[in-house]
Amino acid sequence: MSLKAASLAPASVTAVMKGLKFEQRSLCLLRDHLSMSLRRVGGKGDGGIDLQGWWWLPAECLGHVLSSSCNTLESGETSRRRLRVVAQCKAEEKKIGPRYIRELEGTVLRHSSGIAQTGSDIAVAGITRDALVGMFISISPFTKASLLQAYSSPIPLALLHLPEQSDGHQSDGLSDSPLAEGMAPISEQASALPGTLVFNPALGGHTGLLRGMVEPRWERSPHDTSGHPGLWSNGKRIQSWTPEDHEEDSQEAP
Repeated sequence: MSLKAASLAPASVTAVMKGLKFEQRSLCLLRDHLSMSLRRVGGKGDGGIDLQGWWWLPAECLGHVLSSSCNTLESGETSRRRLRVVAQCKAEEKKIGPRYIRELEGTVLRHSSGIAQTGSDIAVAGITRDALVGMFISISPFTKASLLQAYSSPIPLALLHLPEQSDGHQSDGLSDSPLAEGMAPISEQASALPGTLVFNPALGGHTGLLRGMVEPRWERSPHDTSGHPGLWSNGKRIQSWTPEDHEEDSQEAP
């Protein structure tokens, strides 16, 4: 190995470990706060996908999506229906530009095509039984151009800025990237919050996949000053739930 290669090797290993750590952090956060049950699929031949799985939302938020016994589960007093999710994670210091969003759009389209060929989805009036949502999770903020690219996309997209955790310093999130008009609101003081969750109109709009029934927010508490994303519907917080939670509850029951 050359001296130059030897000097770059530690940096490469560090970058890989940082990426893996960020993916694991994302998996835990999505499960604990956004009702997403995903798994890692990154690696050779992943098709540009780092995480994939299911998003379990209250049935009343997805009343227009076709239901079947395989994609509806009971969660306490409510039923949950699933949406298919594919996600990309980036633990890079530079801001996320529109090129990354275009790449995500292409990834979602290719994955949708593969699903259609297997016949796992049934299309009726533009709504599929296992509708597909693309998600981009970044440790760095999104530029205004990337937000506008997502806003104009006909593909249901969610953008999550999840700043790196550090002691005594918090990122200012999207302070230099105001949301495009029509995107789902985060809060009245989004620019002051350390992280951001955004749905584009194709996902969160009144004519989008969620029909305006699910609102993304960034939440903070005295015990969690850095905050975390959350979901709300009709003025009430949506309790995070996945089938794994159901299994754990069953095991704990006497």
